[in-house]
Amino acid sequence: MKITIVESGDPDLPRWLIGYIGAEISEREGKQRRVIPARPNCFIQIVLDGGHAMIDIETGERLEVPRAGLFGPLTHHRYDMDIDGPLRTICVRLQPAAAGMLFGLDPVDLVDSFVPIDLPDGFLEGLQAIDDFAAMAEPLDRWFRSLVGDLREEDGVAQAARLLRQHRGTGSIQELAEMTGLSLRQFQRRFQQLTGLNPKHYARICRVAHAVHLKELVPGASWTAIALDCGYSDQSHFIRDFKALTATLPRKFLDGQSPLERFPRWED
Repeated sequence: MKITIVESGDPDLPRWLIGYIGAEISEREGKQRRVIPARPNCFIQIVLDGGHAMIDIETGERLEVPRAGLFGPLTHHRYDMDIDGPLRTICVRLQPAAAGMLFGLDPVDLVDSFVPIDLPDGFLEGLQAIDDFAAMAEPLDRWFRSLVGDLREEDGVAQAARLLRQHRGTGSIQELAEMTGLSLRQFQRRFQQLTGLNPKHYARICRVAHAVHLKELVPGASWTAIALDCGYSDQSHFIRDFKALTATLPRKFLDGQSPLERFPRWED
C-alpha cells in the first residue's frame, strides 16, 4: 500500500483538520488483510476506486465500507481491513474535536464505529477525475471551508485536545485542565463530550499509535528505542499498553502485514 501525505493549503483549517492522506493499492498487490490498531482521532474516508470491507473481529461480521464515511476513534483492536483487488482512497485526518462540531454528531456514538456521510453533488466525481492526490487538496479545502462556515471560536478543551495530540499523548492532563480554567473533573467530562474518549485513554492511544507509526516507518527500529521515544520508561508498561490496544505483542505486530510506503515520510 502506498500512502501519500497531502497538506491543506488553507491557513484557517488546521484547527479542524490535520491534513489529507491518499492511499493506493495496485492490482498486483492482490488480496490483503490489515490489522487496524487503536487510534485516537476521527477521519473521513472517501473511496475513489475499488472497495473494501471491515471485519469485526469480535463478531466475525463483514461490514461493507461506505463510499464516503466518517470513522470514529478506536479504543482497541476491533476491526481488520479486508481488501480484495485495487483500491484508491483519500482520507481527511480530523483534529480531536472536529467531527462532532462539523457534522452535528455525538462523538461518543462514533467510538469504535463508522457512519456514512453525504458529499456535495458532483464532489466524488470531481475527485475521481483527479489523478494526483496533491491536486485534491484544493477541492477538499473548499469543501471543508463550507463545513466550517462561520465557526471561528475554538473551545478551550478542543484546543487542549489538539495540544495533547501534537505531543503524542505525553504531558500533564492536570496542566491542560488548568490551562482551560476548568477543574480536572470538568475538563475530563468536556474532553469526552468533544472527542468521545476520556483524556487519559486518549493519551494512551496516542502514545501507542505513535509507536506503531514509527515501526511502520522504520521496520528495523528497536522496540526499546521506540518505547522510549513514545515516553515509556518502563518496557513492561509499554508492552502491556501495546497488547491492550493492538491485540498483539510488539515483536509480532508486523507479522503477515504488507509494507506501507509513505510519501513524504511525515513526523506527525
